[in-house]
Amino acid sequence: MISFLFSKTPLSFFVQSFWRDEAFSYFLAKKNIIEIIFLTAKDFNPPLYYLILHFWIKIFGSSETALRSLSLIFYWAAIYLVFLFLTEIFKIKNKLFLFLALTFFMINPILTYYAFEARMYTLLAFFSLWSSYAFLKQNRNGYLIACIFGLLTHYFMIFIFLSQLIIFFIFKKKFKKIDLKLFVYPITIFVIWIIFVFFQKYELIANDFWIDKTNLIDIKYLPAILFTGYEKGFSFVYERIGYLSLLLFLIILTAFFIKKEKTSEKKVIFFYLLLSGFITPLIAFIISFVKPIFLPRYLIGQSILFLLLIIYSLNKIDKKIMSLIILSMLIYFSFDYQKLQIRFRKKSNYKKLYHEIKTLAKKGDFVYVTSELDYFVAAYYFDQNRVKIFNKTYEKIPEYVGKVLIPKEAITFSLPIYPKKAFIISNKSYTIQAAF
Repeated sequence: MISFLFSKTPLSFFVQSFWRDEAFSYFLAKKNIIEIIFLTAKDFNPPLYYLILHFWIKIFGSSETALRSLSLIFYWAAIYLVFLFLTEIFKIKNKLFLFLALTFFMINPILTYYAFEARMYTLLAFFSLWSSYAFLKQNRNGYLIACIFGLLTHYFMIFIFLSQLIIFFIFKKKFKKIDLKLFVYPITIFVIWIIFVFFQKYELIANDFWIDKTNLIDIKYLPAILFTGYEKGFSFVYERIGYLSLLLFLIILTAFFIKKEKTSEKKVIFFYLLLSGFITPLIAFIISFVKPIFLPRYLIGQSILFLLLIIYSLNKIDKKIMSLIILSMLIYFSFDYQKLQIRFRKKSNYKKLYHEIKTLAKKGDFVYVTSELDYFVAAYYFDQNRVKIFNKTYEKIPEYVGKVLIPKEAITFSLPIYPKKAFIISNKSYTIQAAF
């Protein structure tokens, strides 16, 4: 049973080896608080996740499961906020529909994948949900905390903030408990951070950014991409993505023709979820024809609001049997995609590779990586002081691989003198070499 859970379910992601971004998270979070703030200003994300992880490591240690557990905490916190959305904002009364809706979120592929990754994405999803919940409930204090923390977690939180600001202006008369001044505090803190970043002489979107431009033909798959987090670069093709996307489109379109928004409060909910969950990702998709910024994991906050839009739309259908059937179909799509994700989206078994190297290596031996992409993983599993990047100049290392944490001393063009030797990593295998 244990073997099945950790090999055939999303729990398998919990015990796999780190990949480079997770290893980077560890090395950055190991720094002191001041260093974390300054280093993140030179990198691609704000500091909050790394600051939280810094204290998490002090309490729970630095194993893969310990570091990933932080994301799992925020995954369950996000699921709790989903429950509050369904019961307090959507006011769902049908218990079977409520149960299936919660199941729909708990097994969603993008949410479960990043629930087991030592990165900031479930934290971003949590603050996106919390700020949205507090915004619609007109809870000033909750909104301020969630919005400020969200903006200090990931730069794409700004899309959530702008969606809230637009909805506030459109339905201004309906917001009795909040005013425009509420939005001044988060944006002021965010602007201060951006100014600080500017003075670190770093461009937020660097010239060597790794995201590919979008293709116009893929726009028809946008709903399914938000639903699954699917990217073309994955090692599998999701053949049913077109069917899933069409179904999601039809659900949203159906919601427009069902006249159940008897109160302006219902209109605010629907149009906020539509704007934040679908229109802003669509805008990011279109922008990416020129300047690539569209990456599903960066839009995880929008994805979870898109899923809420789907549930809200299904809840508007009078014939509950129909909404239950459609919701069951979506749950099927989640399981269907999960099977592929669990099978093909495995992280490379670096733990095994470096365990073998450590058993062979002597005290003065080194690990040389031929790709800078392998540097942090090697440093995590071996010894950072004995890991070098081989035959590549420092200037040619792109910023997006975490160059801010790669010291110039880690570059080498020469082999160690025997009896010392180097384990040279290439394509997830190694050779042993030394100079004589």
